Amino acid sequence: MGEEFRVTLLGEFTIEYGNSIISDQTNRSKKVWTLMEYIIVHRKRFITQDELIELLWSDSNSRDPINTLKVLMHRVRAALDELDFDNSRRMILYRNGAYGWNQDYKCITDADEFQRLIYESELETEDVSRKISLLLQAESLYKGHFLQKKASEAWVIPIATFYRSLYNRVVADLAKLLFEHKKYEQLSAICQKAILLEPYEEQLYIYYIQVLICTGHLEKALDLYHQVTDLFMKELGITPSEEFLALYKDVVRTIKTPEMNLEVIKNKLDESKDEIGSVYCEYEFFKLVYHLESKNIGRTGVTSNLCLISVVDKNAISIPASRVLNRAMDALRTTIQYNIRGGDAFARYSVNQYLIMLSNTTEETANVVAQRLLKAFRSEFPNINIVLKYSIQQITPGSDRFR
Repeated sequence: MGEEFRVTLLGEFTIEYGNSIISDQTNRSKKVWTLMEYIIVHRKRFITQDELIELLWSDSNSRDPINTLKVLMHRVRAALDELDFDNSRRMILYRNGAYGWNQDYKCITDADEFQRLIYESELETEDVSRKISLLLQAESLYKGHFLQKKASEAWVIPIATFYRSLYNRVVADLAKLLFEHKKYEQLSAICQKAILLEPYEEQLYIYYIQVLICTGHLEKALDLYHQVTDLFMKELGITPSEEFLALYKDVVRTIKTPEMNLEVIKNKLDESKDEIGSVYCEYEFFKLVYHLESKNIGRTGVTSNLCLISVVDKNAISIPASRVLNRAMDALRTTIQYNIRGGDAFARYSVNQYLIMLSNTTEETANVVAQRLLKAFRSEFPNINIVLKYSIQQITPGSDRFR
């Protein structure tokens, strides 16, 4: 017949015919949209009533599920009427106890187009410009995860996972090609969009930080590194990978422009020395501080201690729920910041722990400092329902080859 319907499944669900469009953003029953979506996704076959009843009412005991399904199908057809298509009531057919999409009507989905473009890009091995163009077209179609409003439904999850893996592959391929051709502006936009869709995919941040480094936005790259480190620690309880850490080191090495005048450098250091206070640092930097302190006490004979403070639940056994834990860790960081000596360093060691360097202290003094921190925390944040535990360990003197 030649009728053609365009359907979006990646992100918002829509059906478009000519100048008319219906969308899951309109105020209709969730089951109406689910039934319509399921039939379109499985449009190459007829779906039995039993399968649709299990999909829609698996957790209920309807007295007359077949009649209930008929009523719901009537509401689906009423929604399709809004497409201003004369034969809208024929878009979904009923045959031998099953429902299915009318194969006389062509249905083009963005998900199918997305796959087709990726397949064509994989076949293109000679024309790099065309390969990039195909991948960019595929990337632009991915406006959100597959049926994102139904992301938690069992039948959607495996399909959404499949398309997410394809999308991540497209971004990875584009990153490689756009880097090689120095198309940093395009890649920056792609990375920013991808990070919104996949906020816990570390590789996306690596691509974006590489773009920021290449375009000279070093301070922004450093800020992003810290944001990602905090995000992954708070939400996932993990530290950055070696590849991610290597980017941080690259930024730190190049972030300062050469300065030949030592007096200028000294003045800049003097300007900042009164602002330092106790030093919160990345764990990798803390390790360097620890090794320097170890060498120092090996040379001078003074003693220093490490203090590990852990946040546990009110039973003092396990890690609290993430919402409580994040609030407690932020509060504990503030407590440590303002209750240890200026110049002492501390770092987040794990999802629920901080490490503190207590320089030039005896074990007794270190325990006094730790007890003071616990008391200050309870005084400042009495409503956070957690327990703080601490341990003290004396730092072992290290060798100093210049000694």
